[in-house]
Amino acid sequence: MTEIIRSSTFTFSSTKEMKLWAQGKNKAYIYTRYGNPTLSVAEKKIAALEGAEAAVVTSSGMAAISSALLAALKAGDEVISTAQLYGGSFRLMRDVFPNMGITVRQVGTDLAGMEELVTPRSKVLYVETPTNPTLRLVDIHRAVAFAKKHRLVSIIDNTFATPVLQNPIACGYDMVVHSATKALAGHSDIIAGVAVGNSSWMDRVRQMIIYLGGSMDPGAAYLLIRGLKTLGVRVEIRKHAGLRHERRAACGAALLRPRATVPAGSESWWS
Repeated sequence: MTEIIRSSTFTFSSTKEMKLWAQGKNKAYIYTRYGNPTLSVAEKKIAALEGAEAAVVTSSGMAAISSALLAALKAGDEVISTAQLYGGSFRLMRDVFPNMGITVRQVGTDLAGMEELVTPRSKVLYVETPTNPTLRLVDIHRAVAFAKKHRLVSIIDNTFATPVLQNPIACGYDMVVHSATKALAGHSDIIAGVAVGNSSWMDRVRQMIIYLGGSMDPGAAYLLIRGLKTLGVRVEIRKHAGLRHERRAACGAALLRPRATVPAGSESWWS
């Protein structure tokens, strides 16, 4: 059973330990915005699910998305992004990034013409697949190959697929982000996010969380851990439900097809 550590602050065992922490030589907990034992449990579990070195849990999906992007971007940089995105991500790029001196160039989910968007200032490729809410798909292998070719930091929103169905880290992506509010937590009772990647990138993301304040509450971390226990089962149920819906839709479409021949004088064209 994971303990919920609700402490906002932590004590050092000695002045020596405090000095080591100040010098960056000690990973001791000091303040929950910097880190917390309950959050660490959630981070290790999600990193393992994604096959990544590290993870950082956040107060919302948008905290994870914005912190991952800002960890890789600065004024004067450009990001190439799929145009179809979760509304919060789209508005971040449309309304906030221009005021920060960050240019956003958009490409369709088919990635057509993305080579033409690259400039010397291009620094990040950001994709989301399946898209929220339209469920459009992006060729993740083509996208990451493009990012590597042009030395772009590759970031993917894996919220809808989950690590059960899609493993971007294994494909070569630098960072993966989730709105953990959705499939990872699974019970619609918390708002949460997470970013995963190698230790170097996650250190930078964590600094963004520390600076901007998007840290997760320990209680939310506990509920996220609870949700992770049933993630595989829930995804399988959702997958089979989708297949049943697809079969029913196909059956309905067959019933609505015009008959090959229609009796003379008949007014019914539909089976």
